[in-house]
Amino acid sequence: CGFYSKRVEKQMDYSGWELEYFDRSTNFRNYEFELISKYIKGKILEVGPGSGINLKYYADSEKDIVLLETNKKIFKNLHDKFVNEANIKLINSDINTIDTKFDTILYLDVLEHIEYDEQEILKSYSLLNNGGYLVFVVPAFQFLFTNYDISVGHYRRYNNSFFKKFSKNNNINCVELKYFDCFGFFFILAAKLFRSNEKKTINLGTFIWNMLIPVSKFFDKIIFNSFGKSTICVLKKK
Repeated sequence: CGFYSKRVEKQMDYSGWELEYFDRSTNFRNYEFELISKYIKGKILEVGPGSGINLKYYADSEKDIVLLETNKKIFKNLHDKFVNEANIKLINSDINTIDTKFDTILYLDVLEHIEYDEQEILKSYSLLNNGGYLVFVVPAFQFLFTNYDISVGHYRRYNNSFFKKFSKNNNINCVELKYFDCFGFFFILAAKLFRSNEKKTINLGTFIWNMLIPVSKFFDKIIFNSFGKSTICVLKKK
């Protein structure tokens, strides 16, 4: 399809410069996987795995894992890291080339990089085994969209209303949908208001934000996950 070739071409231009900052955000990663780990099972496809940092949270010798990456530079780094791992398969392509079925498909801060997101979701959903999970973690609230989002290849941020409408329109079972990381929300808001998009500022801000994740975890429960920096959506194959 034409839209896939255009999307792949744009993704090829994305350098992934911000990965080095967010790979160090271990508190956020730990929190993220506390929320989604119960949905990760069986044969797993991770789309857009970046540096591969997420594997330490879900990979083991019992799981068959496929890493799907469109960007050639990022793929090469993944290949150098995981080429000798027998249970990890690496594919340098996009979702449209996949025809294998999976029990879990992960898009962890990836869907926002994909121009034709609804087509992507439908294609991924079709690749699930019955009872399988399609897991998204995405940046929340479109009104927080800034030049930073553009600089790292984002097309959009997401409100929960998008996933509610999409699930209803396509008769898909959404089993979890919630915002998280309320303090991170204020960090992004401050960056937007003060236009703090320089890499030095982002590096410092990322460090402080990561240190405050335990505070976010506490207050997320108090406010019933009514807002946050990110949102989680989990779709289940009927």
